[in-house]
Amino acid sequence: MSAFKLKIIDRLFVFELSKMLASVMLVLSVILISQRLVRYLSKVSSGELSADAVLSLVGFNMVLLLIKLLPAALLVSILLVLGKMYRDNEMAALFSAGVGLSRVYRSVFLFVTPLFVVSIYLSLVTMPWGLQQIEMIKSNDQSSLDIRGITDGRFNEYSQGDLVFYVEEITDDDKMLNVFIQNRQHGKLGITASKSGEIKIDEKTGDRFIILNDGNRYEGVPGQADYKVTKFKEYGVVVAEKSDVKVAFDTKELSSGDLMKLSSPRAVSELQKRLSIPIALITFALLAVPISRVSPRAGMYGNLLTTLMIYIVYENLMSLSHSWIVKGQISSWVGVWWVHLLVLIVALVMLVRMLGVKYVKSMLVARS
Repeated sequence: MSAFKLKIIDRLFVFELSKMLASVMLVLSVILISQRLVRYLSKVSSGELSADAVLSLVGFNMVLLLIKLLPAALLVSILLVLGKMYRDNEMAALFSAGVGLSRVYRSVFLFVTPLFVVSIYLSLVTMPWGLQQIEMIKSNDQSSLDIRGITDGRFNEYSQGDLVFYVEEITDDDKMLNVFIQNRQHGKLGITASKSGEIKIDEKTGDRFIILNDGNRYEGVPGQADYKVTKFKEYGVVVAEKSDVKVAFDTKELSSGDLMKLSSPRAVSELQKRLSIPIALITFALLAVPISRVSPRAGMYGNLLTTLMIYIVYENLMSLSHSWIVKGQISSWVGVWWVHLLVLIVALVMLVRMLGVKYVKSMLVARS
């Protein structure tokens, strides 16, 4: 039995679609990741997130964005590749040589089918895993050892008010000058003032301390006069202790296997959202072929506006369907499937307009 080999026309479509899909995915992911990076950096500057967690969060978000962008990128890629071939009269030459639209569909789906298989794994396995990793990073970061967002010249509050400190000035080498700390330990309120200090990490325990130099510590119970005053040359205050955090995952972070065991509307909605990604590859591929037909004199982006409008309507209907499922306004068997069916109907209508009713009828009669 001879090995499977792609024909020349198939290789042409697969090669061009591969290049275009990679380019579209790169452009879209850079734009969206840049927006996400700006958001994370703003959280770093405000002390809500540590700088060490940003790189990991950006990496996992890039994986998730690539999965979510795959249907839209495929739609645009097929549109641009076939649109260019129409403008360059390559499609006219292929049709004149006896290559029909069904042959074009065959070549397109030789490219789409492997993507469909891979996207099933990505959407059902990789996506929930990525969401879990992001939540774990965020949870660990919230209980991390870092004191973030320290600003000189103002009071900084941490640990729900149990730790408050004031730094008059922070030097370029991260030394703190004229430090005031108020913390509560073993039910006693302690106030510490020193001339200088710096943050250090215990390599064995992972705990983080503020090491203070040349100061006084006042410790006691508010309302009582028996305060203890201690002078020190060097004093360490624990500001964060390392702890193992157990993350409670929400519905969207659960594995697909766990979602299948649940019957709640939110679980059904999340599972259908994941299944919609590979299904959208098929429906968008069927839609992109007729919508990509343009006149040789048309502009480069002739049908992009139409495609953009269709995609916006698709996304809005999907969001609306998920909202209806969660609220119980539609049954789970209707779910989001009616949106995919609507896309198929639009593709069929465009095929009828492109080929004519008689031609479509003749194909159906011939097949029957």
